[in-house]
Amino acid sequence: MWPQLWKSKELVTIFGTGTFTLIWLVSWVFRIFQWLLLARIIFSFIQLGRNTHPLILSLRRISYRFTEPVLAPVRNVVKPVSVGGGAYLDLSPILVLILLPLVQSLVFGLLRFF
Repeated sequence: MWPQLWKSKELVTIFGTGTFTLIWLVSWVFRIFQWLLLARIIFSFIQLGRNTHPLILSLRRISYRFTEPVLAPVRNVVKPVSVGGGAYLDLSPILVLILLPLVQSLVFGLLRFF
């Protein structure tokens, strides 16, 4: 059943072919990353305790796991800002959130050549 469905014209019509499908897939990857980054920003302001629901803890862990590889190099360039009392404000998630549409348009521009 699956091989016949995969080769069907309806599925090709839904997903498209070639570069359009790749751009669509990359667009979703950027969108998911953007939502994970927003979740990470929100989680950084929320103190989670012992009685926190496991689903919330899992979402926080996933958001940190997928965004940290991008944020770590930015954090090395843009150091956290001291806000007094021993507290620091990490600006790297906000900077990446601002630069993400620019990077996305550059990637789309490169994909159009394929």
